Amino acid sequence: MDRRFYKITAWCLCAGLAVSGFAGCGKDSAIEETSESEQIASATTSLETSEVTAIETSLSEATLATDVATEASEMTQETYEIIDLESDVQQYVNTFITNFVEQNFYDYDRETADIERIIDFVHLHLKINAHNLISYAVKGDLDYEVFSIDDVQRVASQYLGVLITEEDYAALPVPPETFGDQPAGPYFEDGKIWYEAADGESYNRIGIVNSFLNPGDGTLIMEFAVYEIDIDTYFSLNTDEIREYYALTYEQAENDPTLTKVRTGTARVGATQSGGYYLITYTTSDVT
Repeated sequence: MDRRFYKITAWCLCAGLAVSGFAGCGKDSAIEETSESEQIASATTSLETSEVTAIETSLSEATLATDVATEASEMTQETYEIIDLESDVQQYVNTFITNFVEQNFYDYDRETADIERIIDFVHLHLKINAHNLISYAVKGDLDYEVFSIDDVQRVASQYLGVLITEEDYAALPVPPETFGDQPAGPYFEDGKIWYEAADGESYNRIGIVNSFLNPGDGTLIMEFAVYEIDIDTYFSLNTDEIREYYALTYEQAENDPTLTKVRTGTARVGATQSGGYYLITYTTSDVT
């Protein structure tokens, strides 16, 4: 995968210190006794010397701390492999990250995600990318989008690296038959997942990976930007034309007049033996 991720560098602030001493005392023709002004000048000079010593000591300690931090940063940088993004790799990682970006995915942690969060992802993934796998059913007063738990297992395993047990499904509520303040889903019945049907959504966001890093711990890190395709342009494109955006580099996306950058993010992913990725953690923030 191509492109530089980010380089870890250390930097420090340098402060200049100017110390000016002043001396001035008038003396009398008789110098057997120290005059009061001389005593004050002597005390002042002694205080300045003490302050300079303290500042020099502090500056020396700060320099040592900076040297240690720089050395640690250099050691860390040596352990990170920057992965270049060749064209085919660029398109592959952009496509992977867009699977999350397109459904307004803001954050995720595999260690804390509950079954509802995982199935929510699967639902929208199927709705956007494999609509033919969703069927429609009516239950009481409500219309539902329904899909099989086999598809849940496949998508959850492929993109999130998780398996859902029969006990997890059984713990979900059955789909209600009347309107209420209940969530849209997920519900479970007859071996299938049910969501209240909804229309009118647009999924015009894409993700462009601008850096790719291998920290050497068995995971990979993708840093990416989230772009919205101009809505009029989006509705004028067919599926193949939309996918052409997935091949863009970060520089090309920044200069594309049909794209507006709305968020940035970082994803830590695991790699499968077949060369795919699955999401471990994912965070995004607004563009400032």
